[in-house]
Amino acid sequence: MPPKNDAVSLTDNHKNATKALLVTLAELEGMLAPLFATPGSLTETLAKLDSEKRCQLELLMAYAINTLAFINLKTNGTAPNTHPVMKELKRVKEYTEKLRQAIHGNRPNMGVDKDAATRFIKGALAANEVANRKETEEEARQQLEEDGAIVERAASSTASPSSTQRKRMDPFQGYTDGKKKSKA
Repeated sequence: MPPKNDAVSLTDNHKNATKALLVTLAELEGMLAPLFATPGSLTETLAKLDSEKRCQLELLMAYAINTLAFINLKTNGTAPNTHPVMKELKRVKEYTEKLRQAIHGNRPNMGVDKDAATRFIKGALAANEVANRKETEEEARQQLEEDGAIVERAASSTASPSSTQRKRMDPFQGYTDGKKKSKA
């Protein structure tokens, strides 16, 4: 008996899908009816629209017609993937994208560049660590100054700065008038 229940539920699913398709097609027919009410109504409607809206309407109609052809192929059991209707749907999609670009322009991608975001975050964290280290060192130095340790060390050193520095060297020593003196 379980196989019979599965067959009944499968048939019910098909019936429900068919009903939903018929309702959707009736709604579509109701929406398109004003455009096709009289022989010139579509032409008149297109003439009243600006170029952007006219392109949108023509693309919508082309998409609707090709989608209906696609649905017809599917319901008749034909594989629509190899049918020319797929090329038409692809062409309509390309024109839709062209229209979108014409209307909105080539706006920069507002997506997140994950690599750049990672670099920014790592840089900010590294900068925070450096700043925290400097702050800690400054606090330690201030603490030592308060304790007098740095002052005592400076007073106890007897070496003068000039005695610990290297003698300055003349980079042009040994040259006269652009020529090096020969060692003779």
